[in-house]
Amino acid sequence: MINLQSKYETLLEEERLLAEKIGSCEECVEVILDYIAKKADTIHVLTAEEIVSAVHAIGEDLRTELLYVKLERNIVSNKLSGIQ
Repeated sequence: MINLQSKYETLLEEERLLAEKIGSCEECVEVILDYIAKKADTIHVLTAEEIVSAVHAIGEDLRTELLYVKLERNIVSNKLSGIQ
């Protein structure tokens, strides 16, 4: 049971960290979008779109990772509730 509880706490921390990373990606996307809008006449817009798309993709990968961590945490939580 101690091992499961430790695993659960580790997964909670991993969720927190992933949520923080996702938030950072979202902030970066917003900054890049603002930059593109302000500089659209002086920058290569297609390159800027590729950059914002790449940052967005990183965020999506993190969301997928978060989904699997949440799934694993829910499984561990269910096992813990069965023990108690």
